[in-house]
Amino acid sequence: MYATVTGSKQKAIRDLQEFGYCILESPLSRTEFKLLSTRLIEVAEQEREDGTAFLYDGGNQRVFSLLNKGEEFEHCVQEPSTLDVMEEVLGFNFLLSSTHANIAGPGGSPMNVHADQTFARPPWPPYALVANSMWMLDDFTEENGATRVVPGSHLLGRQPDYERGEGDVETVPVCGPAGSVMIFDGRLWHQTGANVTGRARHGILNYYCRGYVRQQQNFFNGLKPEVAERSGPRMRRLLGFENYFSLGLTDGLS
Repeated sequence: MYATVTGSKQKAIRDLQEFGYCILESPLSRTEFKLLSTRLIEVAEQEREDGTAFLYDGGNQRVFSLLNKGEEFEHCVQEPSTLDVMEEVLGFNFLLSSTHANIAGPGGSPMNVHADQTFARPPWPPYALVANSMWMLDDFTEENGATRVVPGSHLLGRQPDYERGEGDVETVPVCGPAGSVMIFDGRLWHQTGANVTGRARHGILNYYCRGYVRQQQNFFNGLKPEVAERSGPRMRRLLGFENYFSLGLTDGLS
């Protein structure tokens, strides 16, 4: 049994607990989704043309710091139904850790099997420190490099042991129609699949962390001032402008 696409928050949470991931039905309107997808393709093409693109594994591309590259991405990281499920995983006042795109190009190699919280020294606590969301901007299929997972591996509470051959463990593709959002526990073993088609597969990774975990992206140094200035309360909380209990103070307790 694996997780399947659902519009139910309760089923999504059950899937997360059992399998380490869930797949939400598209939370965006067709217009919003088209704007998001079109903007990412524009940015990725521009970075390839001007020589700043981050290319790897034979044909894959990453596009970093998306909040600086279009208001469409600002809306994406704040999508309410996705954040509702994230809160079930990461608890009160979790943060946005980073946002970037993962484009599996034709001929691109699969990524090594890994977990997203390998920054944490063992033993890991019995809960996730981070969680990720993959926005499927194309239909995700086994052939075009859909994210592949080891269902239930989050319950092992550790990263793969490559010396014991766990880097070659069997994985299954997480498939879904364009617009779907895969949310997965930071302890889940996963990888980018190989794209054996002739077209690129586009996805956006919005990565979140508990309120006391250091963010992957330093928004205070790297965010364009105009993005911070137009941020509302929800975005400012996600970026880390609010205290987490006694963490993040600027002048002591009020």
